[in-house]
Amino acid sequence: MTASNVTLKNLRLLVIDDEDFIRRLIVRVLYDLEIDGVIEARDGIEALKFVKMAPTGFDAIICDLEMPNMNGIDFVRQLRGDANVSISRTPVLILTGHSMEGKIKEVVELGIHGFLAKPVSKGTLEKRLIDAVTSPPIDPKVLNRG
Repeated sequence: MTASNVTLKNLRLLVIDDEDFIRRLIVRVLYDLEIDGVIEARDGIEALKFVKMAPTGFDAIICDLEMPNMNGIDFVRQLRGDANVSISRTPVLILTGHSMEGKIKEVVELGIHGFLAKPVSKGTLEKRLIDAVTSPPIDPKVLNRG
């Protein structure tokens, strides 16, 4: 899939955030982008249940970094360790309200496809989503430069 032939409308997405307001805001922006295949989860534990139950999987996952019960790092670690290749390779965008260099390096090394800073704008969300479903994960070596 390339950026030029991505049809956002047909994407199946999972949005994970413990803050109801933020999660609903992201879902609203996704609906504004005409994406209606969206499932919501409050933490990584609930999200993993949805991942296992989704018969056709998800095209991408938007996951908050800091959550109770199971944070974004632990969720991505579980996802990447799944025996089902279509689950373990699902593109992930990490959602964060602040920069924590150590945690960011850790999650990049697990194989994420990008970041979204809170608050999320429609244009940024659209671009990052297209990049996530059409590009490989971020190369961890990029973070080690400079």
